[in-house]
Amino acid sequence: MTSSDTTNLEAALYARSVEPGLRVSLRLYDDAFALAVYRTLRAAHPHAFTRSRSVSTLAAPAFAGAMMGRRILGAIPVERRVLVFAALDVAGHPQLEGCTVAESFRPGAWRALAIDSAAPDERLPDLAASPSYDGTEHPSGLIWDLHPGYVLRPQDRVVLAATRQGLAELLGAGSRTRPPATGTWSP
Repeated sequence: MTSSDTTNLEAALYARSVEPGLRVSLRLYDDAFALAVYRTLRAAHPHAFTRSRSVSTLAAPAFAGAMMGRRILGAIPVERRVLVFAALDVAGHPQLEGCTVAESFRPGAWRALAIDSAAPDERLPDLAASPSYDGTEHPSGLIWDLHPGYVLRPQDRVVLAATRQGLAELLGAGSRTRPPATGTWSP
């Protein structure tokens, strides 16, 4: 409605007080404020259809893909965050190289989902199965059922689920120490 988060929220709250089942589309720029409003409205009106999306959150998958090229296989919004799926060579990443699948897991940042079993010179950049020159199908070679004790080797390429911050840390000059060995995934 307006460029003021407060005015937009006041209008939505007034409209919901008059008609509790009313569908409201609310634009809020401040991401932290928008998350708090979303959770509060969802708790206050549990039977209403409440969703929260920001323009930056919706645009983030395309932006991440453009910035990181073919490493990004896809992205999905999760609440007000983006979960990216990326293909990454293990070599040169001390958070992965020489670690077991379980040791490489960083809760809230990244998790290895699959390993590309194709030989490095036969790997497809986007991990898709594609027809070869003779018309036969070239399988992707992905192994999805990873044993937690498998040690990641420099020649491996992994498919990761990661937050944008987690992937940036993994690709950047971030921590050079090994991550904790166990945990649960939380985007």
